Amino acid sequence: MRSDFEIHIRRYGATVVVTPVGELDADCGQALNAVQEALNQDVAAVAFDMRCLSFLDVVGLRTLLDLARDTRSRGVALFAYNWQHQPRQLLGFTDDLIQPDDQDRRATPTRLLRCTLREAAESARATGVVRTGAGHRPDVTTTDRT
Repeated sequence: MRSDFEIHIRRYGATVVVTPVGELDADCGQALNAVQEALNQDVAAVAFDMRCLSFLDVVGLRTLLDLARDTRSRGVALFAYNWQHQPRQLLGFTDDLIQPDDQDRRATPTRLLRCTLREAAESARATGVVRTGAGHRPDVTTTDRT
């Protein structure tokens, strides 16, 4: 079965820009392996541009959260921006279901996917392992899930 999900990966120096395109669901977890492979010792930040992600299910969300945790543990800043309505709504539902109303909203389950670049960089520095990369020319990779 063929899906319309793709991941575009571009490298600009120490930053990897990832653009998921289509629907990230239970069948797409393997496609994110290309992002893991792009994380080497020269990567300081991963930026997810979510403008082309039209749908996200809970399995796709868990995959993104696992990737965010792994990235953070490596001392690499990760942030996501340009969320579309349905994926953003799923983030909100997830936080509302898991977190009691009286807790600090900064500690929500999806916080790793909602932080700003500055917050992501501060968080990566707090791990004690901060990556800096040498200048690289932009590389582009596109991965389809088939």
